[in-house]
Amino acid sequence: MDPALEKALNLLLESERAGVIALAALIAEVKQDELRKFLSGSRAMEQRNAEELEALIRDNGGNPSSGIGPFAGKVAALESIRDRLNLMSRGQEWAARKTEVALALAPADGPIHNYLTAMANRHRAEVEWGRAEVIRLMSAG
Repeated sequence: MDPALEKALNLLLESERAGVIALAALIAEVKQDELRKFLSGSRAMEQRNAEELEALIRDNGGNPSSGIGPFAGKVAALESIRDRLNLMSRGQEWAARKTEVALALAPADGPIHNYLTAMANRHRAEVEWGRAEVIRLMSAG
């Protein structure tokens, strides 16, 4: 595996793991059932991404990192749930951009390219849907 691609994929892997931790902490604090469901779905997606990225790195000759990115700590440091949710949304945007960086390093066809294309699309959709849903749900309660 190309070292630059491996580094980019490991950055994504560590970031997805941090997202899982940040979302788990948020879920524990949120009172609205609908918002908890939304966050639980996001957490499940982040967990799947982490597992699939780890396998993709390993299956293509790389060494998956065991690290966790700093994002979870940044989210936890914020005082209000609204601020944490806003940072989570910006985190999705960051992940989409970094996924596109990794995609540019990936071979033009094959499993890495296909996975990263789908992952970038999921993150972009999550950003748009998530913004609207968080606004709606936070306004309701």
